[in-house]
Amino acid sequence: MKIQIQALWLIFVLLLSSCSVNSYLSEREKEFGTSGKNKWLFHRLSDRDKGTSLAFPGYVIGIEKAKRKNIGAPSRKDIRKNNGLQSFGFNERNNWDSISNIKRWVLNDVKSMFLSSIFEFSSDQKPVDRITVSSIYDAYDPSFLADSKNAYQNGFDELEKFRILLMESITQKKVTHVFLFCMGWNSDQQEAIRNFNSLFLKIMDNANLSKEEFNPIFIGITWPSLWNEGFTNAFSFFNKTNDADEIGITWANLILNKAILSEKNKAKFKTVVLGHSFGAKLTSRATMSSSMLKEPSKPVDLLINLQSAYSINRYSKIKGIEPTADYVNWNKYVHHIALICSENDGAVKNGFYAPFAGGIRSYNRVLSHPEQYPNIDLVAYKKGVATTFKYAEQLLLIDASEIIRQEAYKKGGGAHSDIYNKEVSKMLWELIHSSTYGQLPDNAK
Repeated sequence: MKIQIQALWLIFVLLLSSCSVNSYLSEREKEFGTSGKNKWLFHRLSDRDKGTSLAFPGYVIGIEKAKRKNIGAPSRKDIRKNNGLQSFGFNERNNWDSISNIKRWVLNDVKSMFLSSIFEFSSDQKPVDRITVSSIYDAYDPSFLADSKNAYQNGFDELEKFRILLMESITQKKVTHVFLFCMGWNSDQQEAIRNFNSLFLKIMDNANLSKEEFNPIFIGITWPSLWNEGFTNAFSFFNKTNDADEIGITWANLILNKAILSEKNKAKFKTVVLGHSFGAKLTSRATMSSSMLKEPSKPVDLLINLQSAYSINRYSKIKGIEPTADYVNWNKYVHHIALICSENDGAVKNGFYAPFAGGIRSYNRVLSHPEQYPNIDLVAYKKGVATTFKYAEQLLLIDASEIIRQEAYKKGGGAHSDIYNKEVSKMLWELIHSSTYGQLPDNAK
């Protein structure tokens, strides 16, 4: 009995002491309101151990979410009354009074997104080959950001510094392709980096087999894509779908169209933007949102959306609750789009308010009503037949059920995350190759 009491007392002391110990990041986390294990997951790279890493050179940009007053973001009143979004460089057609209701809805959150970090991963061959990580910007480090209430505005300055750094690197290294990746719902920063590695390593393997000149720079965006790891996280669906649109309109828009594709950037390279699930929603919105900016940008060469968790009706002038002029006029902002779906995807199969572009329901809808989607070409993937673009501007909706068919390890959603296999990476390289190497004829339509 005495031993049991002593054991219980020890457990109590350990629990009490664990609650009172400050972590390396706790002071800044408290200022931002990003403390606790559920929020720490999205600034994992800011911790000291640096054990989370890309397997190749590149950058990871962290976007996080905090109460507006904590980071110095404009209040909701400022946004509505005083055009508080002007820091994003929106043109006169995209002030609060003129933007669509769906854009107002996602930009009017009680919290605000902010750029919290930029980390560089580089190859270091001395004395042993390895990938090293360095901080380009880290809002959790007082040496980069003295006052947490400047975090929101400071992000714009840091992004401009990153643009200059990126263009210098592209020029010096004679980069052929810039890749921008983003993963979807329930992908914390560590999980997102794991997925970046899984997918991009296989793309590089196919590029090496092709013997083409291929010297890429990789950029990954991580974002606060889940609430927690409990059952209540299911209720975050609508919050996170709005967050994906918000980031696409704002920070990812600037990363893509100002930092990478700005007319200021004279270097010649191809741009491939890839997103999965809600990450596909985020990256597609970022691509189309170049229309919102004062400063012009160059078009994206290729947008790949894997198992997209947004409505196919965004590409239709006459159908659905989510149509937007930006998506209907997609070829102003991107030369090629590949929307990849599968009948085996259980996560987006039964989108109840719209047919999600990553589900077979969308493929069948376009097949049955082509007049509602005149700019979408259907492709049924077949092993042994190359999946390629045929024209200089083309939007493909690809049924990849033959190779996206099994549940990925601990992912769920049927085959929703079966995108890391060799067949998918081969198909992606075929799309990249046909879009970014050589010339394609003008559309026959």
